[in-house]
Amino acid sequence: MGKRNDAVHRPCLLAETLSYLALRDGGDYADLTVGHGSMASALLQACSPSGRLLAVDLDPIAVEAARERLASFGDRCQVVHGSYEELAELAGQAGFRGIDAIVIDAGGVSAEQLRDPARGLSFAVPAPLSMQLDPSRPGPSAADLVNTLSPAELAQLFRTAGESPRAARSIASAIASAREQAPITETTQLARLVERAVGAAGARRGHVHPATRAFLGLRLAVTQELPALERGIRQALECLRPGGRLVVLSYHGLEHRLVRQLARDLEHGCICPPGLPVCGCGRQPKVRRLLTKPLSPSAREVAYNPSARSARLHCVVRTSAPM
Repeated sequence: MGKRNDAVHRPCLLAETLSYLALRDGGDYADLTVGHGSMASALLQACSPSGRLLAVDLDPIAVEAARERLASFGDRCQVVHGSYEELAELAGQAGFRGIDAIVIDAGGVSAEQLRDPARGLSFAVPAPLSMQLDPSRPGPSAADLVNTLSPAELAQLFRTAGESPRAARSIASAIASAREQAPITETTQLARLVERAVGAAGARRGHVHPATRAFLGLRLAVTQELPALERGIRQALECLRPGGRLVVLSYHGLEHRLVRQLARDLEHGCICPPGLPVCGCGRQPKVRRLLTKPLSPSAREVAYNPSARSARLHCVVRTSAPM
């Protein structure tokens, strides 16, 4: 996997993100999914001339590309390799003792990562069935899961990603039969298996490829991006100063639901039964939602940037209550 700093990336809901983050000169900020640095560059310009940015990414190739792209900002920007689940440690090491606003551009994987054959995230071209964003971290690849999980476990992965129970069972059964003959090791090999398994029903899904949900289910299992996103949001809130803002951009139904439910839960205060004369739980709201309904991109933005179609923007303000 070589350096890919020539990729063109258009951040989704960029103007809205900058507005809700309320950036100012001299503030300390964090982009926890920096990618190739398109969003980070806009953040640094918005908090110039002296605002600082901590830029984090799990993908070592993205970190290298972001460092090159953001080098002109000098010591105002520190790009570090790591997970947003480790933000408190990473921020401390970088000299950030508190952060005024944070953005997490979730989406699991970027368009650049999807287009990179070596990652095995897409069925568009033959590639090793990997799906690991950072191979240095422990954990199974997609090929490991496909070749070792039971049919019932595979079917559950596919159902989690939105596949119907019947199709999920058919795909899992086809995989189990095929791997008895030879291991399943390539993306297109798996995609063909899925197409045959779902048959005509899969062909009627319009513009969505029959293997889309199966690949999403495997990716979620390999990257563990949903539990990681929840832990990352909690870490971000721990690192925010009171009054600081967190913007999360989500891209599919499972992400939308997770972010909404977590924000609602953290906004709740006392959970004691209504009949108690005084609060006994001591629970205080950790956040205040600035948006009760996530923002969607405008029709104009979608026309300019079709990948923004599924994007949703969530924003909360940190209270002074301890996490």
